[in-house]
Amino acid sequence: MDTLIPGISAGIVSSIVCNPLDVLRINKQINTKIILNANTCFKGLSYGVYAITPYWAIYFSIYEKLKTNNNLNIPLSAYISTCIASTVTTPFWVMKQKAQTDKMHDIYKMTYGQFYSGLIPTYILALTFTVQIPLYEYLKSKTNNSTFNTFINTSVSKTVASSIFYPLDTVRVVLRNGGNFSGMKIHHYYRGLGIYLMRSIPYHTSVFCTFEFVKNFM
Repeated sequence: MDTLIPGISAGIVSSIVCNPLDVLRINKQINTKIILNANTCFKGLSYGVYAITPYWAIYFSIYEKLKTNNNLNIPLSAYISTCIASTVTTPFWVMKQKAQTDKMHDIYKMTYGQFYSGLIPTYILALTFTVQIPLYEYLKSKTNNSTFNTFINTSVSKTVASSIFYPLDTVRVVLRNGGNFSGMKIHHYYRGLGIYLMRSIPYHTSVFCTFEFVKNFM
């Protein structure tokens, strides 16, 4: 419970805070124009809560157990944890993207396997955690556990990891949208990177700040 409740809290807060930028980023990656307003900002929020809340609850619970009880190194613990969390929650991520790109009608025609679209790229993309989490843990060990330091540590670690692995995120988004890569050039795989960082930094900051705050409070 010392990681489950903080993980659930982190998922709920981050879902609400970052949904507008998530809508903008996903539509940018599939080259669809969208204007953020009161009607579009929170598209797919309910599915985001269904996906993100259990994802972080599962991730933090497994990560802490692997790191503490099984004496695995931090990169391996982080990678295994995110792969398990991703496997469980992928259908909700797919439905979230469908809602954010106005394609919810597609889900009634989808096969069971299509609800796991992009899972293989997700496993590869999970390698970001082998960079992000060890860097975060290192920076955390060098500073006190204040909210400001957590914000800085999360921002730095996420920016470094995302800049390395971002093209895989575009591959995953395109696969979930139907898998049309025709005409895409190398620079297209970095489409939306600025928005991604604008979204990912507050997203992961809200996750880790909320997690650390609730855990310390408990």
